[in-house]
Amino acid sequence: MDARREALTVNPREAAARLGLGRGTVYRLLRCGRLPSVRVGRRPNYRIPTAALEEVLKNPERLNLGEEGESRHERPTTR
Repeated sequence: MDARREALTVNPREAAARLGLGRGTVYRLLRCGRLPSVRVGRRPNYRIPTAALEEVLKNPERLNLGEEGESRHERPTTR
């Protein structure tokens, strides 16, 4: 795609494809704030800046994937 016409933001599905991650993983990273995004509209319609994706591709450790003790099925307990 021509650089002048490249979108400034992408949706989570496009971000997942570019990063080589699953869509669910991208949504998890968005919810916990590890992947910068902008929410558009009433529904949580995430848009991820392409500049943020480029930064993640340069420094993947920034996402802290697979931190010890973190589980995709773990939920915080509230009482």
